Amino acid sequence: MTKTGRPPRYAPEADELRRRLRPLLAARGPSGYEAEPVRAWVERAREFAKVRVDPLGSGHAVVNPGGTPKIALLGHIDEIGLGVSHIDEAGRLWVTRIGGWDAAILYGQHVTVLAEGGRVPGVIGTAPPHLTDGDSVPKMDGVWIDIGATGRADAETVVSVGDPAVLGAAPVDLRNGRIAAPALDNRLGALAVLEAARAAATASVTAEVTAVASVREETSYHGALGAVHAIGPDFALAVDTTFASDVPAAGIERRTGRHPLGSGPVIGRGAVTDEPLARTLRILAGELEIPYTIEAYGTESGSDADAMAAVGAGIRCGVVSIPIRHMHSAGELADPADLAATIDLVTAFCLAGGTRGSAS
Repeated sequence: MTKTGRPPRYAPEADELRRRLRPLLAARGPSGYEAEPVRAWVERAREFAKVRVDPLGSGHAVVNPGGTPKIALLGHIDEIGLGVSHIDEAGRLWVTRIGGWDAAILYGQHVTVLAEGGRVPGVIGTAPPHLTDGDSVPKMDGVWIDIGATGRADAETVVSVGDPAVLGAAPVDLRNGRIAAPALDNRLGALAVLEAARAAATASVTAEVTAVASVREETSYHGALGAVHAIGPDFALAVDTTFASDVPAAGIERRTGRHPLGSGPVIGRGAVTDEPLARTLRILAGELEIPYTIEAYGTESGSDADAMAAVGAGIRCGVVSIPIRHMHSAGELADPADLAATIDLVTAFCLAGGTRGSAS
């Protein structure tokens, strides 16, 4: 308890969290092309930790090297995107998906091609309803980007096959301090592990804590696999986003549980997660009076934990998620209060030195 009698809090205030989130949202990079957001993340991590970038491109921030136990905090920093697969005679950029897309979300969107020479704005081409009777069903193999080119030769002066593209929407501040932006999945988790490691360092943690901005989660989990193999942690937490339940999707609470915005971190339980670790997270949340909900998994959590649990002789893994609305769209929407509560819980886990065994 603090001198005021209230449980301690470790996260910055909401306004400060939004300020720290902005550079991570401005730095764009889908799976396989994460160098820009990793640089932004590492720049902040240098303020309090020993940093490095591993061979696959994930950023590492180590606090209290040599301490015990070893705790790894992974927040994947990649986003979903598109890859230019063909430039036709008209200068249209035909694309393939990087990560999970619903083509209906893409049609008509502003996008940014992350070309080697710089960012190139464009829009996803569509046929107007006047020409389709309004009943066309969007499909990924019909998605193309219009950059205003006059032909292939013109387009190829600024874009090459293999260049990635991302949604072009800018972050928007909404009512009640909430924010909407592309890539909140999972720049929120990447910021959460960064700030939890910072808070642990300030509190003179006795464990060795390594925060990781992991790459390629949306496509392969390769970043997490390489990172935890190198770290060899005793415990690992994947900090990600999950589906907020306060949207009009039929049966969402039956499928994923009840996690409305403002309900705090979501603690995962299931076949992938270590049950004593999940129990410890629940105990800590209760002691610190942090609101939380539970998400139950079957065979997979859909996070880096699915891969890293089986690295080497096995790693005791947990999942803590931040609820967001409209996942994998231009308008992913989050409440900074949930981000702050997640930072508080993850920091407390680090300061507690991992699990409390079979505590109940």
